[in-house]
Amino acid sequence: METKKILWASDGSKESDEALKYVELFANKYSSEIIGLSVVQPIDLNRLKVPPEVKKELFSIQAILKKKEYERINKALKQLELKETKWDILVETGVPHKEILRVAEEEKVDLIAMGKRGLGLKDRILLGSNTNKVLRMAKVPVLAVRHKKGDKIDIKKVLVPTDLSELTSISLDLAIDLANRFDSTIYLLHVLQLHHSYEISTSKVIEELRMLALKELRSQLDRIPKEKTKGINIREKVTLFLRAWFGIVHFTEEEGIDLIIMTTHGRNGLSRFILGSVAEKVISESPCPVLAHRLGR
Repeated sequence: METKKILWASDGSKESDEALKYVELFANKYSSEIIGLSVVQPIDLNRLKVPPEVKKELFSIQAILKKKEYERINKALKQLELKETKWDILVETGVPHKEILRVAEEEKVDLIAMGKRGLGLKDRILLGSNTNKVLRMAKVPVLAVRHKKGDKIDIKKVLVPTDLSELTSISLDLAIDLANRFDSTIYLLHVLQLHHSYEISTSKVIEELRMLALKELRSQLDRIPKEKTKGINIREKVTLFLRAWFGIVHFTEEEGIDLIIMTTHGRNGLSRFILGSVAEKVISESPCPVLAHRLGR
């Protein structure tokens, strides 16, 4: 995974601050340049007859806000322990997700890192609106991070969920690169979506399905050149759950996964502007960061 330039999109939330820890981790491993971005939303005055003096005052307030945001980003980046890493700061005015996408494209970044929910969504089981839109439309991988207690972070266990389609190869390539950098173990997981009652009444059939799924997982790995996976510990896992997203999140919690890598679409042929339902639920509910990449990038 080429990661020469990382865009850290910050809104001042705890989750975006958590994302910065991973930016620091990636920057030191990949010798990446960092761009810290904050977006100040303008007040919509299109339908209001605002006197010139009021407009002037509003623009003055906006300028003050931009200055404060620059200082906040600057302070955060100065506190990082970086090894020969350059960084820059941008404070833009506009719609947050549009500015994030624009800057990402203009600056030719390789990775966008941001909080999952952002300000105002601390305890809600929802993706933040801006994060959702960036995940759907970004042309580069997006690292969506959730706030958690504790300062120490690492990437020793990487999970790649798969629906057994060829789409998994992209996620596996990313996981292999990370495993080489971080000395990680890769877990390749398929969730059999069956009601648990089937497991009780037809245990032999379920076991056959498990074995078929494991065989397909191994077949996926066999298609990767051996020199790419040399020295990497890759474990194939098959679990049974009613919902794929729940099985992925449950496995993440049970195994203490540090990072999930997945495409934002399954095999349903969804529009490129729609975030796949499994991906959206996993990103929302996962206790660890999710590195998501959109098909067609």
